[in-house]
Amino acid sequence: MQPTPARLIAILLTCLASLPWPVAAQSALPDTTAVRPMQEIRLPARGQQALPLSGTPVRIAVDSPEIADVRILPPAGDRNGAVMLIAGQPGTTRLQVWLRGQAQPEQWRIHVANEIEQALPAGPETRAQVAIAGQGAVLSGTSASLPDHQQALAATQGASQTVDASVIDVGGMVQVEVKVVELNSSVMKEVGIDWSGGRAGGSWSFAGRVGQSNSASRTLMDGFKVIFGGSRHFRAELDLLQANSLARVLAEPTLVALSGQSASFLSGGEIPIPTSAGLGTQTVEYKPFGIGLTVSPTVLSGDRIFLKVAPEASELDYTNAIQLSSGDDRMLLPALRTRRADTTIELGHGESFIISGLVSRQTIANVNKLPFLGDLPVIGAFFRSMRYNQTEMELVIVVTPRLVRPIARNVPIPLPGQDRDPPDTIGNAWGQYLLGAGSSQVMPGFSR
Repeated sequence: MQPTPARLIAILLTCLASLPWPVAAQSALPDTTAVRPMQEIRLPARGQQALPLSGTPVRIAVDSPEIADVRILPPAGDRNGAVMLIAGQPGTTRLQVWLRGQAQPEQWRIHVANEIEQALPAGPETRAQVAIAGQGAVLSGTSASLPDHQQALAATQGASQTVDASVIDVGGMVQVEVKVVELNSSVMKEVGIDWSGGRAGGSWSFAGRVGQSNSASRTLMDGFKVIFGGSRHFRAELDLLQANSLARVLAEPTLVALSGQSASFLSGGEIPIPTSAGLGTQTVEYKPFGIGLTVSPTVLSGDRIFLKVAPEASELDYTNAIQLSSGDDRMLLPALRTRRADTTIELGHGESFIISGLVSRQTIANVNKLPFLGDLPVIGAFFRSMRYNQTEMELVIVVTPRLVRPIARNVPIPLPGQDRDPPDTIGNAWGQYLLGAGSSQVMPGFSR
């Protein structure tokens, strides 16, 4: 019996259905050969943490069990499986967990912090990270300020070798404005002014007595009829003292230094001092004198500056000079009268502070006598008088640091009057004089 066409079609379909389809079968199976990414886990010192798993663990491997130990937890509720991580000694290790039905393990990098690292402040501003690897440590990330970087660096003190690959997110240039003022303390006390150098209610305080009065004391405002405001009026107060010969500005430099570097200033000169070089030869050494200043700023954060200031003021003193002679040549070598200070302070951008108390005292004897009679022995003392005058000069230093940035590249910097300077013509030159305020012309070289 020959097969019918319908029978042949049925046999053909049965054969096709029995053939394997590898592409479709492989796409239906899960991808067990893909490498799973490694996850990060940070454990505190002597801490524990439960790690939930997506399946039932069948095998667990830890590279360094002394850093982190693992205990398997039984399934509970909707949780298929979990492990308990127990922190050991500080360091970093790797955890691998094979789940049932998966060929590739799930991996975690576990970092156990030490006690100092755990004490670091946490938050969005602290981004420095400390990794302990064996006997060494690696400091990475970015610190928001210098104190944060120092705290993170202190966490690596126990390591035998430390690699600092972190970045401090502060720095730049600091402009330091310095004003060195010398005050005549003796005259100020005579007229009743007491330079207190302090702050009272946001203003610079000047107090003192002027003459005799029924009141117990009279302020500087009562004596000079001038009202002193806040620190922004310090320039006007200084001009008042200068106009009355009570103060003089010795130097007013402006220095710019990178964070962590030093800048210096000297306004004066150098005095030659001969020294012996042995075998009858002499050499000359030069000693600087005048107004000197050295500043070392360090930017702590976005608006805080740590500043080290070392001012010095020296002058020639011929009253204590020594006389050197070499054969028939004689030379008068003056001494140096020096006032020096070295201080450190932390303050904000644009804030000012005052260094005072550097006092120099001079005593001068004035002799008044009658001619010839005052020079007689014994009885000459009745015809002459001697008066001692003591002068006190106090050095006051005002320091103001500011954070500055350079001007961007290719930005035009107009000079005063540059954009309003018309052509130099006769009409422009004489229009201002002829028409007065009604003229729209601007004098050449001037700005409106």
